[in-house]
Amino acid sequence: MSLSHGNAPRPSGGARMARTAGMLALFTLLSRLLGLVRDMGMAWMVGCGPVADALVAALRLPHLLRRLLGEGSLSMTLTAWLVRYDVAQGQGDPLPALASGLFRRLVLVLGGLVLLGMLAAPQLLAFLAPALSPEALAEGSSLLRLCLPYVLLAGMAALVMAVLHCREVFWLPALSPVIFNVVVISAMLAGWLAGGTEAVPAALAAGMSAGGLAQWLAQWGYARHVFPATAMERPAAAPSGRELWGCLGRLPLGLLGAAAPQLVMLAAMGLAVGSQIAGLYYAERLLELPLGLIGACLGMASLPRLSRLAGEKDFAAFRRDMALALRWATLLSLPAAAGLWAVGPCLVDVLLHHGEFDATGVRQVTLALWAYLPCLPACAVSRCLLAGCNALGDVRLTALSSLLAVVFTLAGGAWLLHSMARDIYFCLPAAAASAALWGQTVWLWRGLRRRLRPLLPAPALLDGMACLRHVLAAGAAAAGALIVLRLCGMVCPLQELLSVMPVLLPGLPAMAGLALSIGAGCCAWGSALVLLGDADTRMLAHKLRTKLQGDSRS
Repeated sequence: MSLSHGNAPRPSGGARMARTAGMLALFTLLSRLLGLVRDMGMAWMVGCGPVADALVAALRLPHLLRRLLGEGSLSMTLTAWLVRYDVAQGQGDPLPALASGLFRRLVLVLGGLVLLGMLAAPQLLAFLAPALSPEALAEGSSLLRLCLPYVLLAGMAALVMAVLHCREVFWLPALSPVIFNVVVISAMLAGWLAGGTEAVPAALAAGMSAGGLAQWLAQWGYARHVFPATAMERPAAAPSGRELWGCLGRLPLGLLGAAAPQLVMLAAMGLAVGSQIAGLYYAERLLELPLGLIGACLGMASLPRLSRLAGEKDFAAFRRDMALALRWATLLSLPAAAGLWAVGPCLVDVLLHHGEFDATGVRQVTLALWAYLPCLPACAVSRCLLAGCNALGDVRLTALSSLLAVVFTLAGGAWLLHSMARDIYFCLPAAAASAALWGQTVWLWRGLRRRLRPLLPAPALLDGMACLRHVLAAGAAAAGALIVLRLCGMVCPLQELLSVMPVLLPGLPAMAGLALSIGAGCCAWGSALVLLGDADTRMLAHKLRTKLQGDSRS
């Protein structure tokens, strides 16, 4: 059976995207929460000093490649190519043999890179984190060698993920980061129980490789169930070896485009001085929870359908789905950024201020988090734009935008560090990264409009009035969260401005106050959207109400 589904009727783009994005968001939320537990344990056991800098620097490249290979960026490029190839064939099912041929070549390439990286670990780490001391560099090189095998395993898992996405199987790829985090947390706890805090860095590094192996085995086992052994025989429609190598040759461009946030944040870490490295890392990890829930889920949920519509030359439907994904990206990312700005200081204090993590580390992470927050809407919107560009096969545009963003981060960050006062150094690399990611988003938006203009009479992709409603609702979310924080007597932005309000719940535990403030922000955001008459909110509420009524009848 072909991936094209013949002439079978499709659900509407909005219904399918909402259902898929909701399911992806659920698993992503679980994964991000487990990742937060992992990082909290790392902060408590290792702290924010030289040992933490060595560990963070060693894990930085594998973490980058994990998000590229194991969490959707590589599979985004592969999924778009596989779907377009299937639509172009129109008959037969070349996917199993196609995946088998790509798998052998991918293992050969990534295996060679892993061996090279293990041999040149000190030089690689010195390039990624030049501020490390010689002792930290030696320790970090050993840790890097322990976790580099994850790169090969994550690449193998990414290919299986792309194949399952082509079959519109999203639940297991979305669950695989959960499997990864469970394995890493287990390895960290085992190391702590066996050798104390001194054994935690090596246990974390080895746990990354073990987590990658678990990710691949889970998805590979399910793919073997989906594709029986007889389906792996090479059909006449399968591409030649030259075409397969050509596909792999385009992957670096696709990866470069999809990896802009990770590469930009890696460049920001390269600008860090001394103990800023760990502070930037923890701030980025806190940012990943809303970023993964919004941008990654919407981009991945829309990609298979956009790729199929592009292959079928149905550009009117392509534009409608693209505009819908962009509206939802701003609808969800703007209040997330505003709310995280409001509760950020308390969140960092409650989650990280334990054990070896002191008040200085809390201040550093809070400043870095605030400087990173403007890039949250940019990353969410650009993820949807990347899905559209990949669906159209325009990987050069995405790669160039990512490259320019990295160059701007390095140049702008260096200028800021040279010009600004030293007491705000902790937020300057992150501020340069945020500005660079907004520049990439604008570049992608203009490039996608130019790409669609010959195909559509008026390729409008962004609704200005909808964006204005989303901005106002985000402001309401921040205001609701700030008011509740003040009522609970917790430290928050605009503390002096809110001092006219009485503190009514001074003895409330910090975690309960945070939960109340987040709930108040969500209620204020939803109420503002209803009052402003947002059409997407009404549509989502109607679908949710219909679903609940259907469940109650059954």
